[in-house]
Amino acid sequence: MFGFGKKDKESKKEAAAEEVLTEERKEELLRTISLKKEEIKQIAGEEQAKIYEEIGLAFYELNEEDNTIDAFEKSLQAKKSVGDGYKILLKLYNKKRAEAAKANDEKSLQIYLKKMDQMMQVSKDVTRGVR
Repeated sequence: MFGFGKKDKESKKEAAAEEVLTEERKEELLRTISLKKEEIKQIAGEEQAKIYEEIGLAFYELNEEDNTIDAFEKSLQAKKSVGDGYKILLKLYNKKRAEAAKANDEKSLQIYLKKMDQMMQVSKDVTRGVR
């Protein structure tokens, strides 16, 4: 009713999803990433955003956070949007920020705080229709 325990349920769902990743699925995701990277060389503009987001989603499923971040950042550079990639990217930035804070890494903390501020600006720009 009030959302108590919501994080616990989400954590359990994420943990279950990670356990289900089979070798076959990993190979399929890696093939998809490879094909999409070749495809992206042949197109330009907003279509690149879609493909970078697909690459990011594949990396996210493989639990490769840095590659996920890179792909989603490229997607947002090609076209600002607040879809699944945006949400996952914001979540990963927040995770990295928390890790930096826990490690007392002020430099990384500031980097991820700045990135989160940039994400909020993307959200504002999309809402206003700014490209």
